[in-house]
Amino acid sequence: MRFASSLRDRYIPERYRSLATELFKFAAVGAVNTVVDFALVNVLLFVGPLKAKIVAAVVATTVSYVLNRQWTYQDRDRTGVRREYAMFFALNGVGLLIQEAGLAVAKYGLHFSESNPGDRLAFNIANAVGIGLAMIFRFWAYRTFVFTAGKQPALSAEEREIEALEVAFSETAVVAPDERQMEQLEAAFKDSAVPAPAPRQPADELETPAAKR
Repeated sequence: MRFASSLRDRYIPERYRSLATELFKFAAVGAVNTVVDFALVNVLLFVGPLKAKIVAAVVATTVSYVLNRQWTYQDRDRTGVRREYAMFFALNGVGLLIQEAGLAVAKYGLHFSESNPGDRLAFNIANAVGIGLAMIFRFWAYRTFVFTAGKQPALSAEEREIEALEVAFSETAVVAPDERQMEQLEAAFKDSAVPAPAPRQPADELETPAAKR
């Protein structure tokens, strides 16, 4: 994990690092579930590919929920196991339909047969494609509907004042405050009697020393 973290910090911009970490953990959990899924599908293929897939999906969904809750999304709000698992299972149902569609195309569209040993590879390829598409959907759905982000903490009075001042500057000034204005701003925060400096205008930047003389 330290090696992965060092690579993340080196090559990924800071604002995307949290998402990258989440995506890495999600992919690791997905890899575990893929092994579970393929193993169960192949063991139970004799009952039919669609039935085998349903059993594999139920087992993999439970494993996936535990790993994602305790590891991938451990820092996100906890809204109750019953609610989370119900939503998790429902979204996995959509993912299952995506995967089943791939197997259905292989069986009924391309006419591969589970009774033919030579067609086993075709079913595994179809299963892999379905898993890939379903994983993209699940990553978006889990973080949007199941493991939701916590609410932002309320701002203090001073933070609200600073934010309001920044908004005022962003709306009225095209040029960023210079060093002198920053000193005046600090003085204004310390002493309410000191007026805040007027925003710099673009004309101030365009005016040359020769023009000032």
